[in-house]
Amino acid sequence: MNGGMAIRVEDLVVDYPTTSGPLRALDCPRLDFEGGSSTAIVGPSGCGKSTLLCMIAGLANPSAGRVAIGETIITALSEPDRVAFRKRAIGVVYQADNLLPHLTVIENIRLQLALCGDVERAGQRATMLLDQLDIGALSARLPDQLSGGQRQRVAIARAVIHEPAVILADEPTGALDEANAAAAIDLLLDAHQRLQATLLIVTHDPAVARRMERVIALRDGAIVDGGQLAHVG
Repeated sequence: MNGGMAIRVEDLVVDYPTTSGPLRALDCPRLDFEGGSSTAIVGPSGCGKSTLLCMIAGLANPSAGRVAIGETIITALSEPDRVAFRKRAIGVVYQADNLLPHLTVIENIRLQLALCGDVERAGQRATMLLDQLDIGALSARLPDQLSGGQRQRVAIARAVIHEPAVILADEPTGALDEANAAAAIDLLLDAHQRLQATLLIVTHDPAVARRMERVIALRDGAIVDGGQLAHVG
């Protein structure tokens, strides 16, 4: 799937139950991301950055409000339909790379295509992408035989192998040194430009944020002034 999808967040609220009553983790009246754009979401720990990304990815349901990706209101889908949509249209990169430890590098990447039903081309496409990312020689290794930077390259390859329209990355450089962090962002931006995908990156690193077209700041679950906040309603 090529071509970035626009994302619209409307009246999005996430409350978590506590012994003293609901705790509001996110309160976002309106937020738009243009299709094919790149955005950094910044803010202090616990401000709602990862929660926002989680709702956009359809990994959980909000307490109220909706998220639309292209023409699909992902928050209105059933759990099986959300999973199917995410497999087809979204690539997610986690800070903890979440590679399956018992599968080799190439098997971790092929699995993503197999889940999308693209079994016939899985091997060829995975091999080509690994070569493009300069990790083709690592294809037979298990994740625990890789460095942190190598693992994150594999995680990025897995997230983009099915050519998603939306790429979501949650602190993708948090566990990397400066050189590997820069290389990981290079790979994400290359995939974003090649696929014309909509790229959202949650980050605490100002150097990462500066490389995006747009920066959105959150504090206490809400959008705050500052940064390039065009398109925020």
